Amino acid sequence: MNLKLRLNLIITTLLLFTVVMGAITTVDNARENVRVEIASTAILALNMLDAEIALYNAGGAMVEAVDKPSLFRLKELKNIRHLRIDFYNADGQLKDSNQSTLADDHAPKWFVRLMDTVTNEMPVSKKQVFKSGYLVGEVVVSPDPSYEIYEVWNELESIVLLLILFFIVVNILIYYFVARALRPIDNILLALTKLEQGDLSSRLPTFTLPELSKISDKFNVMAGTLEESIANNRHLTQQMIKVQEDERKNLARELHDEIGQHLTAIHIDASAILKAKTIEASRNSASAIDEVACQMMDIVRNILRRLRPSGLDELGLESAVDELVSGWQQRHPNIQVNYHIRGDLLGLSETLLITTYRIMQECLTNISRHAKAQQIDLFIIEDSNTLFLYVGDDGLGFDLLTQSKGFGLAGIRERVDGLEGRLDIITSANNGTKLNIELPILARGKE
Repeated sequence: MNLKLRLNLIITTLLLFTVVMGAITTVDNARENVRVEIASTAILALNMLDAEIALYNAGGAMVEAVDKPSLFRLKELKNIRHLRIDFYNADGQLKDSNQSTLADDHAPKWFVRLMDTVTNEMPVSKKQVFKSGYLVGEVVVSPDPSYEIYEVWNELESIVLLLILFFIVVNILIYYFVARALRPIDNILLALTKLEQGDLSSRLPTFTLPELSKISDKFNVMAGTLEESIANNRHLTQQMIKVQEDERKNLARELHDEIGQHLTAIHIDASAILKAKTIEASRNSASAIDEVACQMMDIVRNILRRLRPSGLDELGLESAVDELVSGWQQRHPNIQVNYHIRGDLLGLSETLLITTYRIMQECLTNISRHAKAQQIDLFIIEDSNTLFLYVGDDGLGFDLLTQSKGFGLAGIRERVDGLEGRLDIITSANNGTKLNIELPILARGKE
């Protein structure tokens, strides 16, 4: 069941409950009003009849006069609507009555039975009429609420018809306005479908309904963030591919230019040894081969250092970062370095070790290339569940809004996100740069 029908059902149920309770209260009040009105009318009518009977007794009329149909002129009391007054002669024959012209069947029988409970509590009054010691007849006064019941029924019938019309109008209006208010949901579903299909440019308009307008704003922010994140990932992927290709080119060039030349030199010296006629000539060629081999070892060591930090596996993170910072400081003696490590940094996972090292390496590279700093601060602090990294410099800084993808920040951010860490960058033009990084220590010694 959709929301529109559900709202209609709930409101209709509440209205019906209200109507039923109102009807019960109305009927109960009507019973009490009818009872009070009949009781007061009965008292008045009985007093009038007492006076009429007394007048009749004082008139000295003959007993035969009782056969006249208008002995007490009860027809003139037809306006007394709540009582039935009948005169019976001594033989029990009805001679006069104020019988109401309204019949009980003017209202539904079930309603008459419901209201007739009023008369069950009211007794029938009888007054005997004597003349000269003879019983002339009997006047019977009984409650007759038929007219009042019919009047109450007419009022309730009008109210019920009005309520039915009200129900219909209210349900139509609710269905219309709810359908109109929820019409933007189709736009929301369409936008979500486009987003699911990869259309990241999908956006929602501003809706009139404040609640849906908030959803629209949040959706647009989410879609924009997702689009930017995917664009950043694509840019980072392209950068990674470019870095990999550049690294391969550098390796190929070094292998060709450096290793290739040294291998050629070794080949020449080895050929010279084979052709040498004296020990001295062979010794010179062997010495040259040894020198070239040492140079090749240095070249290979440098290549391996770029591919994998030396000492990270054997000596740990602290020694590897010490070596990194010392080497960087030797190449930049004019920059003051404040370097501090707190914690043993033991038992950390390999992923966390290499991530920390690469972040520090990237930060030092960025500072040397772009910052033009005079002083830098490097801190690594180990807590029970978190590894805190801080890198700050007093250099040029940059505009974070326009250059957030440059200076290797995308790679740093990707590494931090890969470990579900947190990266805060504080920088502005000519005010230096500060990086606060938090990396969770999830499980020591495990990936």
